[in-house]
Amino acid sequence: MIRLEEIQKTYRLGRRRVEALRGVCLELQEGAFAAVAGPSGSGKTTLLNLVGCLDTPSAGRVLLMG
Repeated sequence: MIRLEEIQKTYRLGRRRVEALRGVCLELQEGAFAAVAGPSGSGKTTLLNLVGCLDTPSAGRVLLMG
């Protein structure tokens, strides 16, 4: 199982703060199939990097197998 609880991811771009994800909640049970779709810049890759433990959230929790 994968659970995301109130995930936020913020990047710095010079002096600007870019909020890639804000308050994302998601739960996928073992064996579930899901697709991530959206326009360019909507946070798809950021979300997948967090789920794959390649990155850490600025806030919130990523839970794998509980």
